Amino acid sequence: MKTNIPCYASLAFGVLACMAAGAAGQTVAASTPGLAELSLEQLGDLPVTSVSGRPESLRSAPASVFVISGEDIRRSGATSLPEALRLAPNLQVARLSAGQYAISARGFNNAIANKLLVLIDGRTIYSTLFSGVFWDFHDLVLEDIERIEVVSGPGGTLWGANAVNGIINVITRPAAATQGALVSVTRSRAGGQEALRWGGRVGDLGTFRVYGLAIDRDNTHTASGSEVPDAATKHQVGFRTDLALGTGQLTLQGDAYRGGDEPANNFAPTMHGGNLLARWENRFADGSPYRVQAYYDVQARDDVNLFRNHMASWDLQFTHEPQLRAGHQLLWGGGVRTARDESEPSPVVRFIPASRRLNWWNLFAQHQVQKGPWQFTAGVKAERNSYTGVEWLPNLRAAYEHANHATTWAALSRTVRAPARIDREFFLPANPPFIIAGGEGFQSEIARVAEIGHRGQAGSDLSYSGTVFLQRYTGLRGGRDFPVVIANRIEGDVKGLEAWAQWQPTRASRLTLGYLRLHKDLRFSAPPADATSIANLGDDPRSQWSLRAQFDLPQRTELDLQLRRVGALPAPAVPAYTALDARLGWQVTPSLELSLIAQNLGSRHVEFGDPATASKFGRRVFVRVVWQP
Repeated sequence: MKTNIPCYASLAFGVLACMAAGAAGQTVAASTPGLAELSLEQLGDLPVTSVSGRPESLRSAPASVFVISGEDIRRSGATSLPEALRLAPNLQVARLSAGQYAISARGFNNAIANKLLVLIDGRTIYSTLFSGVFWDFHDLVLEDIERIEVVSGPGGTLWGANAVNGIINVITRPAAATQGALVSVTRSRAGGQEALRWGGRVGDLGTFRVYGLAIDRDNTHTASGSEVPDAATKHQVGFRTDLALGTGQLTLQGDAYRGGDEPANNFAPTMHGGNLLARWENRFADGSPYRVQAYYDVQARDDVNLFRNHMASWDLQFTHEPQLRAGHQLLWGGGVRTARDESEPSPVVRFIPASRRLNWWNLFAQHQVQKGPWQFTAGVKAERNSYTGVEWLPNLRAAYEHANHATTWAALSRTVRAPARIDREFFLPANPPFIIAGGEGFQSEIARVAEIGHRGQAGSDLSYSGTVFLQRYTGLRGGRDFPVVIANRIEGDVKGLEAWAQWQPTRASRLTLGYLRLHKDLRFSAPPADATSIANLGDDPRSQWSLRAQFDLPQRTELDLQLRRVGALPAPAVPAYTALDARLGWQVTPSLELSLIAQNLGSRHVEFGDPATASKFGRRVFVRVVWQP
């Protein structure tokens, strides 16, 4: 008998809201913040930096931005970064296998999605191979995340090409906030992870933390019950130190990891890599702040049949905010980046040439003017890449701050998705005759975007945000002739609505509702047409919604429920699905927390790919123990 998840969930939400109301006066252990720790009004005043490049309140930010707090992640029961990103209603998150995901904003989602820029503490993590993210490369101690800022819409003026449809900015806690020991163990029959972290002081100069992380994932299964060989293990270590040197602040941090089991395959590759970042923040003699950041990053991946890739990159960035007269703020800066990308031929794929040196440089400026309740922002970035030369990325924004804690904003932007190696130098199969024969003339994909949004608060217990957008694309990737040559052959519009609201009916309960509606109208800019090029750009639902409920219950317990509904995908056709995740947490002592986590309650479902061969995901139950003496 099928379970009617929405019906049972609605009943559960209603009953638990009553229980939470009775628990509003209960005392919770000091180490558990509780829902009453920050009101919705205080949450609206939290600083975000991804929109303007400097701290501003979430309420006044002129963009469609959703913030996932570290507390949200803890209470969600997420076991990985992609699972934590499901909390953002303006993202499309689909699980592909045991460790890989497809994640995008405003459409174009697939396994090699390339229109979303992702940063971890200011370090861009996209692959030079395809301008997207291999999500199984990037794991974090989730307890160390301070917040994740998710901006849907273009951000090219600040963040450069590839920030076409959105930015995910993961910000970890400073070392001072992670002092002492932490042991976190999350286990299920299908695998889990263990994290160990220690934080201490560096004399009178500052603080540090070091950590170790071990992850193991079991095989998944298809609809027929056959096993997919995507089980894998991964081990990772890292550190962060924050030092006060004179009047400045120096941050040093890094990670190193190795994963995968032999023999590797395209479901479970072997991988290794690491990164080292240094960031210096200070002020010039006139008091104006500046920042210098540099990092080195290595990513190596071998899935035998497809990508056998090794990438090493250096990046240097500088930003400065001069002191201007009242009501004016200017942020400017520039940077250089260089990468060596090497791809060995596999039985299926060859990149010609096998090795490529890629170089970028950029200069940008953004000026913000405050005139009473009005705020106007204009900015532009010039960014040069190795394939198409200089690209111009302008941006205009206007915002009006109402007297009742509300902001109405509008924006016009032009942004690009610059070519990657997979656009210019990809050949299939590895030896002639080729079916796909590169794309030597492929140019940047261009998006011109218009957005209008409103964010506000109704009383002290309800906040809301809504954005409508129109994104007009030209030069999207498609195939031409035979053998297929990759070219700029597709154009069209994507329009939609993003909306979410939070309601806190009592001090011990909070509800968050999110909705996303998307309409794509893509077409070939010139004949001939084919049956696959448009479908290959992304498989997206017309709509999705989510409902998250958080309850502080008596006896230092918490209950968290997240219900999500994802519409059907068109090509390949994947049925719509509904899933419920739940977490029951108990703060045993101020230093010990136990959680029972259940994911995908309901029927098994495919989230992406051909339903006949794709992994099908069902119920998983985890036990989590977190000890912070």
